[in-house]
Amino acid sequence: MAREGYSNIVFVLGLTLILTTISFFSGGSLHWKIPSMVSAVLLLFTLYFFRDPEREIRIDPKHILSPGDGVIVEIKEVEDDFVGSAWKITMFLSPLNVHINRVPISGKIRFVKYKYGAFKAAFAEDASEVNEQSVVGLENDLMKVKFAQVAGALARRIINYLREEDEVIQGDRYGLIKFGSRMDVTIPRVAQLMVELKEPVRGGITVLAKLD
Repeated sequence: MAREGYSNIVFVLGLTLILTTISFFSGGSLHWKIPSMVSAVLLLFTLYFFRDPEREIRIDPKHILSPGDGVIVEIKEVEDDFVGSAWKITMFLSPLNVHINRVPISGKIRFVKYKYGAFKAAFAEDASEVNEQSVVGLENDLMKVKFAQVAGALARRIINYLREEDEVIQGDRYGLIKFGSRMDVTIPRVAQLMVELKEPVRGGITVLAKLD
């Protein structure tokens, strides 16, 4: 279970216990029974959302791993200030996906920037430009990679533990986005793409691209 979800779980658990107790002492009145059942369902969803499964990470310096679970919704060529000529890969994370985020390559963190903005739906075409997000630049001897946690209409809290000059290992957990979101990964254009549109990906497992 992701520790970032403990406060949410405790709150919903407490609410469920209170409503269930009131429902019991009210003789099973529907006025209290229905809210207690809804709260119980919400508790199950919260527990499911904050799951944090262990994964066997296969470290390869030439591979760029997916930083999160979701579905690829966009792949395009861009010119990036940090990466240079690049591919920008966007993935959408539904509330049912695992939301733990992982580092795509090993290396040193060159910058961490937080950009305040809107909370448009994560699948909106311009969400990467206007939505609130946390952006990280990461570099090693082979490449530069930039990746961003992008908030959505439901995702109002981005958690990122990375700091400038941190040394990280491919597949390390580094944060999450609460309740639905998207992620952007900008990688060198010389890398060979290993995914395509509408393909499901898994954080720390799926290889997005690789260097020859």
